[in-house]
Amino acid sequence: MNIVEIDQKYHLQVYKRFPVVFTKGEGLYLYDENGEMYLDFLAGIGVNALGQRHPEIVKEIKKAADELLHISNLYYTPSQALLAQKLVSLSGLSKVFFVNSGSEANELALKAARRYGMKKGRFEFIALKNAFHGRTMGALSVTGREKYKKGYKPLLNGVAFVPVNDIHAVEEAINDETAAIIVETIQGEGGMAILDEDFVKQLRELTESRDILLIVDEIQTGIGRTGRLFSYQHYGITPDIVTVAKALGGGLPIGATIFSEKVASVMDFGAHGSTFGGNPLITKVALKVLEIIENKDFLRKVEQLGSYFLKRLETSVGSHKLVREIRGKGLMIGVELHEPVARDVADRMFKEKILIGVSGDFTLRFLPPLVVTEKEIDRVCDTLAKVL
Repeated sequence: MNIVEIDQKYHLQVYKRFPVVFTKGEGLYLYDENGEMYLDFLAGIGVNALGQRHPEIVKEIKKAADELLHISNLYYTPSQALLAQKLVSLSGLSKVFFVNSGSEANELALKAARRYGMKKGRFEFIALKNAFHGRTMGALSVTGREKYKKGYKPLLNGVAFVPVNDIHAVEEAINDETAAIIVETIQGEGGMAILDEDFVKQLRELTESRDILLIVDEIQTGIGRTGRLFSYQHYGITPDIVTVAKALGGGLPIGATIFSEKVASVMDFGAHGSTFGGNPLITKVALKVLEIIENKDFLRKVEQLGSYFLKRLETSVGSHKLVREIRGKGLMIGVELHEPVARDVADRMFKEKILIGVSGDFTLRFLPPLVVTEKEIDRVCDTLAKVL
């Protein structure tokens, strides 16, 4: 049997995979088992922010592997403490807990929000329609897309969903038992909808005035993706809880939940735990990732490339009859279509040796590595025009 046949025989078939077996990566490119080269404009769905095998990341992995791979969280780990310090400093919050994925980070955010809220008898959540926050039972409960929930109900009770950018709907949904509101500033899985600046600022004012926690899910938008280290920094606010994952590990699995002091204060000994969370290898790599991405010149370049990408898309496909809207921040960009053919377009781009994503049936999703250049952007825009 070949790899595809082995996978189909032994792996749970929950992924609709593209017909390719990748065996090597270098920078912005992936190579299949036949040596064919593909330009990656999905970056592992936002994970490979520095591309494949970034030399400094590879060096850090080798160095870390020569020292320590794992220590129980019953003991102190230098790199874990330093990474926590770094994330607190960069986020403007107070404490960090490390996990292994975005879903885990959001799961902890919900647990902490309930623990904080229960002092006033509050345990309910408000989330946005079309939101995606993960596939564990808690994270799934605040996910606003029904297709992910099929067969798993009943989920957590007390979750209300409101339209994007509708502050009046939020106000109407709040009740005496509302503990927290969770949002993504850009809905990566939900059509690449972007939250308006006024909506986010009003949401922060509303939650602060009522002592309701604001959770911002930065799993996909965080760690430089939008041209700021955290996307909420575009809005001039500071949430009560922030979740990150994906790009933080440079290709290795890590997640983190970052708390304000008032939320952190309700999480005492035994309130949560993780066997692998924040192990020495991954925290050393994450420190190197942050060292590279937090640089102001690096983030400024991401914003510049994002603006260039949006302009090139407008020039190449903006007037096409299939294209409804082009939107994004930094290097997180969506092209919404008039027809539900996003997967078909992605399939055709794949045949052109370019990997892109979809966000629902109508929207193409572009998440190139943050080290992309104008040359690769030009190729993608020209190819998309041909495909359309």
